[in-house]
Formats: sequence, C-alpha cells, structure tokens
Amino acid sequence: MNIEKMQHYLRDNNLDGWLLADFHARNNIAIEMLDISGMISRRWFYFIAAEGEPVALVHSIERDKFEHLPGRMIPFSGYMELEKMLADLLGSVKRIAMEYSPKNRLPYIGLVDAGTIEMIKELGLEIIPSSDLVANFKARMTPEQMAAHRIAARNVVEVKEAAHRFIADALKEGRTINEYDVSRFILEQFEKLDMETDHPPNCSIDANAGNPHYEPTAERSAEIKKGSLVLIDLWARLKHADGIYGDITWMAYAGTKEEIPQKYVEMFKVICAGRDAAVEFLRENIEKRPVFGAEVDNVCRKAITEAGLGELFTHRTGHSIHSEVHGPGPNIDNLEAEDSRQLQPGHLFSIEPGVYNNECGLRTEIDVMITHEGIEVTTLPLQTEIVPLL
Repeated sequence: MNIEKMQHYLRDNNLDGWLLADFHARNNIAIEMLDISGMISRRWFYFIAAEGEPVALVHSIERDKFEHLPGRMIPFSGYMELEKMLADLLGSVKRIAMEYSPKNRLPYIGLVDAGTIEMIKELGLEIIPSSDLVANFKARMTPEQMAAHRIAARNVVEVKEAAHRFIADALKEGRTINEYDVSRFILEQFEKLDMETDHPPNCSIDANAGNPHYEPTAERSAEIKKGSLVLIDLWARLKHADGIYGDITWMAYAGTKEEIPQKYVEMFKVICAGRDAAVEFLRENIEKRPVFGAEVDNVCRKAITEAGLGELFTHRTGHSIHSEVHGPGPNIDNLEAEDSRQLQPGHLFSIEPGVYNNECGLRTEIDVMITHEGIEVTTLPLQTEIVPLL
C-alpha cells in the first residue's frame, strides 16, 4: 500500500481524504486494502488524509491487528468515545471518499452501513464513492500480473481445445460422456498446467445452457449426444502470487458444420456482433477520453437489442478479472448495476454477451486488457462460428 501515491490521487481529485470503515470484516475492500487478518469483531476506522500521516481508530483489544499499518493509532473502548474521536479527526475536512454507493447503484462499493454514513454526514462532510480509488489502487495489474494473465489466457484456450477433442473422441468411439465428465477433464488439465480455479468449470448442453449459472454435478448431469449444443465456460490462474485468471466461454455442436441448426448459427452471429462492437468501441475511445464500464455494456447491448434478441440477454456484458475471477475493478455493466467506474490501464475484464431461452443458451466470452498501448484481447483466436465436433 503506497500512501504517498494515494495522497497524490486524493489531491488530484479534490478529496480531503479516504475514510476506510468496517465492522466484523464486512467491508472486504478495506480489509484487503489494509491486509488485515485474524478475527476483527469491533468497529474501526482508518483515515488516509490528502496531507499528513494516516490515523487508525481501533478498539483497544484489537490493536495488534493494525500495528503493521503506517501512521498513528488511537485506541478507544466505548461508542461515545469513538464518535468524539471521529468528529475530532474529521473536523477540518469537508470532502472524503468512502465505500458508499448512492441508491446502491454499485453494490460492490456500497459496503459501509447506512448508520455510519449518516453519522459522517451529520458532521457536515460530503461523501464521495471510493469506486475509482478502489479501481485505481486495487484492480490495476502490475507488469508481472499482466504477464501471468497472458499465460493463463493461452492455457485456458488450449484446455478448451482439449475438452472439445475429449468430447469428439467419445462421440466417435461410441462412449458415453456427460457434462460432468467434461468438467472433471478440464480440472485435470488445469492441474497438469499447474493452474487452479475457485470453482469447477461449466459444461452445459441444450436447455441446461439456457441457465447461465448451471453447474453439472455427479448427481445432475446430462449426457452429450450427437446433436447436442455444447457450452463450455472455463477459468483458471497460475498457482503463484501473481496469478491472474483467464476466463473464456466457447460454443460447440456435437455434429458436423452442415448439421448445426440455422437458429443457433443466427443467434451466435448476433452475440458475436455485440462482442465485437464493444471491443471496437473500446479501441476507438480508450486513448481519447475516459471510458466507463456502463457505456461499453450499452454498446454491446444495443447491437443485440437491434437484432431482436435483447430480451434474451439477461446479464451484464462482462466482469472485472484479477486474482479472483470476479475482480474488484470496473464491470462492463449498465443492467444489473450502473458501473460508472473509469476503465484504466492495468484493468482486465471479460466481454461475454449471451442469449438464453428454455431450449438453449449461447454465449461468447473473451478477456480484454487495457495496456498503455491500448486494448489487447488476450484470449485469441476470437470465436466467430460454432465449432462442429464431428
């Protein structure tokens, strides 16, 4: 945590400070930013002023959890004592950032309880969402992490191709194969590549693919047969400290190219058009002006809506990716949340439009990284057609 850089950012953005507040480790942003571990059962505050040393207000019985932090520590015991200390600490400031989201439009940031927000506002302070601060200091990758992501991206593409061969071989040889078999196969390939994942991958066919968060299990798994539409969604990272996820989704068909139903072909063209429109918008604008996750979602969604499938596109266009597959940075979203965070160099995210109904689901997913040279799609090649497996 670089306090000097944070203070420079605060001054550049006309903020008097960043107030990190938590109770019972509910504010995961604060916990992770300050690298706090162990049981935290009392309220605490950590104020990074635009000028001067940081100050921590912590309960006297939990002082040891905060000793590693730079700045001054002030212990308290009672709530009245805490409220007075907080008023004194913030007495000379007017505009601060907190994990707060007006109307909870961005729930990933709205982590401080309403009562605490009310208490700070009663002191006469203006509270600004810390969303761009978090995106700047928590979600941007280092050069080492970018390199690790590129390896992960290459590996997940290779594992996807191996999974397609695994299905094709079983079908050609007349062996029974189901969704869960494919999921287990992918996990085995990850292990061979010294990769890890937070959750098993998804292989879903036909109507099961119509559920974007379908999870095959040993007890619930459909058999893949000739004529099945196959969706594979897989994500993993290298097993080391700089490991950053690669995350892709590809569509395949258990048959020949000529056998793929035309309705699938047309639906897939539409979502690819939405994906490509989003990437093109990024390429045209990212070096000219600030670009926000919500407007990239708008571009993708417009293309799919104008093609008549907007009602079937029921989730955000993409999510932040980092050391967690759903990372702390801007999402490509103006549907589930209004993501007004600025996309910056070092950010990584998916572009993954999909359409779903009771009969099938189709999705295409790529990873996009913003570098100082512009936009980089790291999960090439782009899928432009449904892959025939036979």
